[in-house]
Amino acid sequence: MSGLVEYELSDNESDNENNEFNLLSVDYKTDEEGESEERKENSSEEKLLKRKKFDDLDDEHVVISKKRESILKEETPRKDLPPLPSDFLQLYPGKKDYTKHIDDPSKHQGRIRSKPHVEGDWATHVYVDVTLTEEADHIINKIEELAKEVVNKDGIKIISCIEGHQDNNSLNELDPNGHCEETKLHISLSKPLFLKYHQIEHFWNKLRNGFLNWKRFSLSFANITSFSNDDKNRSFLALEVGKGSNELKSMVDHVNKVAEDFRQNPFYENPRFHASILWALGETSIDRSLCDAIKETEYFESITQHVFNIENMV
Repeated sequence: MSGLVEYELSDNESDNENNEFNLLSVDYKTDEEGESEERKENSSEEKLLKRKKFDDLDDEHVVISKKRESILKEETPRKDLPPLPSDFLQLYPGKKDYTKHIDDPSKHQGRIRSKPHVEGDWATHVYVDVTLTEEADHIINKIEELAKEVVNKDGIKIISCIEGHQDNNSLNELDPNGHCEETKLHISLSKPLFLKYHQIEHFWNKLRNGFLNWKRFSLSFANITSFSNDDKNRSFLALEVGKGSNELKSMVDHVNKVAEDFRQNPFYENPRFHASILWALGETSIDRSLCDAIKETEYFESITQHVFNIENMV
């Protein structure tokens, strides 16, 4: 004989207002007809036995599932996770929280994170690329060499902000395909933004849609000056934008609107657009005296005469 076991709410228990949870009855259904009264009595006795069995269970051995409205017996206790291997623990001696991010300024040229690391946050920057011609790249390289000579006398180490200039002063190196790599400066249009991974694509789409009808423009640099970061622990030597500032300001207005939609801080109220070329630890390591020394050379006048076309926003 075969049958189907179903779990349904018992009608006898539905009127009991003192029960916190409804117990389940077991109805055994079959297709055979002419079921005898004796079998019905056995079925009733079976229900009572099952209910008694549930009532006899200790609370510690019963798991009540509200979702399924059932009572289940916990047969096997939960097992603890295995301990971390000793080789892993040795990587974090004396630390209790082995998943905590640890910043080490020595691995980042002495730089200190301005915002504590938050798991799941993606640091995001919006900026425009300024692609340098070979001549402009050569001029900036000479400015860097001069600046290093001046500050090294005071024992200050300065580092290039330009990718490709950080390890050596070789210009326009060839990539693996034999093409000459372009040197680029960056002009920021936003402060650091911290997005969740699922927000990145939506953020980028909103930015892109606002720039679809944007016209290309050109800019030039009018000054060389020094800046310090918001935390006052680093200083920068930068080329400040002259022509093109109005266009950049309009771009920032759009970026700020998008950033606000994602509850991010806007850019500076009265920004001085610039492209950093060198940085050093310390608020005054790069100061006005260094800028004045560079302005007295031919390199400053040469770089201010160059005009750069802006075609990409990153």
